[in-house]
Amino acid sequence: MATGPVVTKKENESLNSILRRFRRKCSKAGIKAELKKRRFHRTPSELKNMEQSKERRLRMRMKIKEVQRLKQVKTKKRRG
Repeated sequence: MATGPVVTKKENESLNSILRRFRRKCSKAGIKAELKKRRFHRTPSELKNMEQSKERRLRMRMKIKEVQRLKQVKTKKRRG
């Protein structure tokens, strides 16, 4: 049986600090990310297509960086 993060109350500790510690433990455990991931059912083919498109974007990004490095193109700095 899987158990989630457990927080015990320390002496003279406020409810806000207990909740803060609990939220921090949950985020470190990756509970919120797992819930977002499982929110919708995705078929295996859909997951495969998503992974392929992610790899395609990464390869394109790497290719652009390589071309910029070879040409030594200086880009304008953004201010903000």
